[in-house]
Amino acid sequence: MLLMLLVVLVLNGHAADDEIALDGENTSPDGIRSIVTSVKSLEELNNLNLHRQAFEMAGHLVENHEGEEQFDFQFGLAAVETQHFDQALFAFERLVLNDGEQPRYRLELARTHFYLHNLERSEIEFNRVLDQNPPKPVQDNVYKFLLRISDLKNSVEPQFSVTIDLASGFDTNINSATDETFLPKEELVFINDVRLNNDARETESGYWGTLFNLYYLRPITKQSAIDTKVLASNKANFELDDYDLTTALTEAGYNYYLKSFHMRGAGKYQIVGVEGDRFLDTATASFQLNYTARNEMKFGVNAHLALTVYEDNNDGDLEQQKVSFSVSSPIQKHSWALMAFIGNDEAADEVNDFNGKEYYGATLQSTNLWGNRISYYGVLSVVESEHDDINRALYTQLREDTVVVGVVGWRYSMNKHLGFRNDISFMDSDSTLEANTYQRSKIEFGMSYRF
Repeated sequence: MLLMLLVVLVLNGHAADDEIALDGENTSPDGIRSIVTSVKSLEELNNLNLHRQAFEMAGHLVENHEGEEQFDFQFGLAAVETQHFDQALFAFERLVLNDGEQPRYRLELARTHFYLHNLERSEIEFNRVLDQNPPKPVQDNVYKFLLRISDLKNSVEPQFSVTIDLASGFDTNINSATDETFLPKEELVFINDVRLNNDARETESGYWGTLFNLYYLRPITKQSAIDTKVLASNKANFELDDYDLTTALTEAGYNYYLKSFHMRGAGKYQIVGVEGDRFLDTATASFQLNYTARNEMKFGVNAHLALTVYEDNNDGDLEQQKVSFSVSSPIQKHSWALMAFIGNDEAADEVNDFNGKEYYGATLQSTNLWGNRISYYGVLSVVESEHDDINRALYTQLREDTVVVGVVGWRYSMNKHLGFRNDISFMDSDSTLEANTYQRSKIEFGMSYRF
């Protein structure tokens, strides 16, 4: 009760001034004083250890006052104490960029990197604090952090999470089919154009989906750990159930950590069902090697070997190989990741060679944080593929595809457990075969809860 009374006194004592500051257009002396008063309110809340209330208040002020030294410092303190480390990082990075000689700013930046588990960056910043010869109590505190960093570099921490996701959306082409009425005879073995029935043409539908995801990592030694993942999902269409999908997946991996390197070997088994019936099974073995540079840039190489077995078509089995290379930026207000890949799907039986293919492509993702809780992102992916043989039972031409996918979306985090999202995607498939030339758009709204 006493804490609530203090909050009311602090906030109400400056309510009138805050309204002026939030206007964003007031540049009069009174308006300037209101900014100082708002920051003073944040400082008072932080001094009372009412960091959650301070963070909420800062969220209303950040759009107009982001970049102001006093505001950034109090906002950063409230964010780090409420475990909103990404927001704290941006605030303290701005402060250090503008006044790198202020030890307190660099100390808080180092501490934030530590909580984000950016150990290399944290160590660098803590050592820079020591180079500035701060008071002995500060030095003692820094040495404690450096000792903890040394221990963490040689240890693995357990992780556990369970996520439930609910989604609904609209898909303009749930069966990834052409919108043409006829397939041209020029690419077919038939002497006339072939009319497609409605089920074989582009079909639009609303849908709903659910997803359950469990992840657990257990340390074995200070440098190794095992992990497991269990995922189950279901997508049901409103228009028709011919393309309803059910997926179940389990994965187990072994991790080894050596300073800036992370190596992982894993096995995965996935079952896909269509319209309630088992459609295919895929078994995958993978190896990953990731390296984190001192500036927190991440580089990776992944190799995958898989076998896909079709339930009702033994001749359709595929042996699959894929190698990918990735690079991603450090965690920042604007972050990006780039991946390039090459792969091959080889038919297990010669009669199915027309389903085998070679492909290569690249994916670029950009993510931006906006304020305390909102992020938005964009993804662009391009894939080129060429099949191994002509499907001579139907076609006279070899299938070659160019697929371009664009996605934009946003995320809103209500808290560390509950989040909402909206995704909009567009796919364009340009093929040498009319049946595989199509466009597809999708909009989806979702909600997820993480335990």
